[in-house]
Amino acid sequence: MISGLPAILIAIWAASTVAAASGQTAAAPSVLAGAFTEEQAIRGQTLYYEHCLACHGEDMTGLEQTPPLAGPQFTGIWDGEPLWALVGRIDAMPPTEPGSLSRAETVDLLAYMLWYNGLPSGEMSLSTQQSVLGDMAFRTPPLPGQ
Repeated sequence: MISGLPAILIAIWAASTVAAASGQTAAAPSVLAGAFTEEQAIRGQTLYYEHCLACHGEDMTGLEQTPPLAGPQFTGIWDGEPLWALVGRIDAMPPTEPGSLSRAETVDLLAYMLWYNGLPSGEMSLSTQQSVLGDMAFRTPPLPGQ
């Protein structure tokens, strides 16, 4: 019988081999667990003030006919939707200059929107990859105490 560290390493290897053989993949990261960094959200805030403030307002509630980017109306529409869909929406803005932000800038802006909506920052930057953002859903953050 194998014991100690070698046994643990063998068990981890065996579990990963079984999961890979059965086609299981790791769960997609969750926005509720900190899917962006604070630095990324700060860069996004700068971009928001440069490109979005005039239409969406200081508090992201939207001005005149512009939809909100925060709050119950926003979270009600986007809860459960893949982050890739939000990236696509951001890419279409502003209507006079769609696609004017780089993918990295778009994702930084998305990180700021996530932060503004009460989602936690974490240790890893939000990915710019479609495959990752397509598997990661926007979630309404739980109320304090939940």
